[in-house]
Amino acid sequence: MLFACESNRKKESNVGIIKKNDFSNSLDFKYETINEVILYSFLNKSFIETLPYRKDVNYNSDVQLSNDFIKERILLDEKQKQELFHLITKDSCPKEQLLADCYNPRHEVVFKNKNNEIIGSIEICFECNDFRHSKSLGEATYYCHDAMRLFFWKAGIRYFINDDHKGKMTEDEFNEIEKKYKLLAK
Repeated sequence: MLFACESNRKKESNVGIIKKNDFSNSLDFKYETINEVILYSFLNKSFIETLPYRKDVNYNSDVQLSNDFIKERILLDEKQKQELFHLITKDSCPKEQLLADCYNPRHEVVFKNKNNEIIGSIEICFECNDFRHSKSLGEATYYCHDAMRLFFWKAGIRYFINDDHKGKMTEDEFNEIEKKYKLLAK
């Protein structure tokens, strides 16, 4: 049984709804230091990592992507950056959200500073609702999985997130990985 996202919120007059938790102080960076936030979708990383291939983009030990397998790349605008920052720092979902036994990530959030350096990242497997975070995110790791999936959908990511915001594994994905892998320089 999956846990639904709880809305542990309190109402304050003339202020609106405020969530109880605020993890923004636990991050190694502040909102003001974020210059860019990029959403990525890519082919099944767990399967790809079983193949010997070059990693074109190796930002740091937390973030590794290969341009060959990236499906979508979306640079967030200021409003979207604020919404995402609020989602990851002020959410109130329980830590006990049920996870599946897989980890097949196909999505990533990358935070960059003004020097184009990666200051944080979140790798996501929507198939099993599991996440991997860079250490710089501190305690900001308990947001609602469905809220994150919906955020990706609203931002324009379509790969592995269909209209009901659920991913579906297909034979086509594995065929595409194998086809691209055969074309890579060895």
